Amino acid sequence: MLYLALDTATDRPTLALGAPGERVNETAARHRHDLSRDIDGMARELFAARAVRPADLTGVVVADGPGSFTGLRIGVAFAKGLCRVLGVPLLAAPSLLGAAHAAGGGAGLVAVEYDALRGDVYRAVYRFTPGAIETVAAPALVPRDAPLPAGALRAGAGSASAAVLLALAGTRGGPIAVADPGAWEPDYGRPAEAEARRLARDARPR
Repeated sequence: MLYLALDTATDRPTLALGAPGERVNETAARHRHDLSRDIDGMARELFAARAVRPADLTGVVVADGPGSFTGLRIGVAFAKGLCRVLGVPLLAAPSLLGAAHAAGGGAGLVAVEYDALRGDVYRAVYRFTPGAIETVAAPALVPRDAPLPAGALRAGAGSASAAVLLALAGTRGGPIAVADPGAWEPDYGRPAEAEARRLARDARPR
């Protein structure tokens, strides 16, 4: 069993290669702005380090947002292309899920947030029990000062990583298979700034 995982939703894009519960190799881009240039080379380095080929993959795990519009677009396009060429399944999970698991140590109630700018955050709430994950509140755009559930640990998205998402593959409530990868799109959360300006222009009365 061998998975390539990609988490490109945050400012620290990461790729990881390995099997759940076993040793995982991970690499990070210097910044999400470097991702379009570096992502193929990052994947090649991981395969070379383990002396395996893309054809050996069991599947691909990808963070499906919300988060960086550009980072998600690049990471998801790469993951979908790889799955199409190799004929392997695509699994998806929110980057916030991985961050919550890492921050909470895989136990208890965790509310995790990613800065969405304009005074808002992307927030999700998860409850971790041995061998299972419950989504208490799915990722959503909320005001930064919106109250947290009682007893929840508050965590940031800084601990999100491809290695954590890969480790959760096969866990109940973890990454799920995408039925139609070709038609599927991630949860961008909100349009990129350029797209938002275009939509605003199009909405003006003529």
